[in-house]
Amino acid sequence: MPYACTSNSASTVERVAKAIDAVMNIRVDDLERVVQEAHESDSKQLHDPEERFAVPRQALRMFWHFRCNLDAAMPSRRE
Repeated sequence: MPYACTSNSASTVERVAKAIDAVMNIRVDDLERVVQEAHESDSKQLHDPEERFAVPRQALRMFWHFRCNLDAAMPSRRE
């Protein structure tokens, strides 16, 4: 049974599709490297390293997981 699609719903889906396209254009390897850089510390450090980027390391890690999950959910849109 097809769902009725309002113009607002169609607009939202279109914006999501554009956001997904933008995310899929970011290579997983590049994201992984940035996450590793954001978490680098030395053995003498007692606390988390200072934030290196404008985006917090936790957000970078979550975005990387999101990007990996998109690969699994949408294999036809891979790089």
